[in-house]
This record gives sequence, C-alpha cells and structure tokens, in this order.
Amino acid sequence: MRVPLRGSEAADLIGRFLEGNLSYPQEWNDFVDRGRRVEQQVEPYRDRCDQLDPLVNRPGLPDPEALAELRRIVTVLRTI
Repeated sequence: MRVPLRGSEAADLIGRFLEGNLSYPQEWNDFVDRGRRVEQQVEPYRDRCDQLDPLVNRPGLPDPEALAELRRIVTVLRTI
C-alpha cells in the first residue's frame, strides 16, 4: 500500500500539471479522481482541484482564473 500523498508532493504534482510535465499521462486524473490517497489536510485542496479540472483540463485555452487558483493552492500546499 502506498503512503498517502503529502502536501509538498501534491504541490509538486499540481506544479507538473501546470507546466505540462506530468510523470505519466494520467497522473493528474489519478489525483483528482482519487486514484491516489492523500493526507487528510490535503483532501480539501484535492477537492478544489477536482472542481477546477473542467476549467483547466480541456481542449483550447484553460481558464486563467482557475490556473491562478491552482498556483495559489501550490503555494499553500508547500506550507503543509
């Protein structure tokens, strides 16, 4: 069983998504679809990422406000 994702690890994953540099093609989907366990304090941020997913993980240009919010989430998660 894998260890739950910590805040800094979730921040790294979101950062890779924003940079288009995921470790594997479905990494973002595994994160937002709960394919990977996270620490309890990370769960609300993952929930928010799931809500933002349709705005940032779509054909065409992603929503700039949603991208900005993901960047803010990265900053917060780095402090957990």
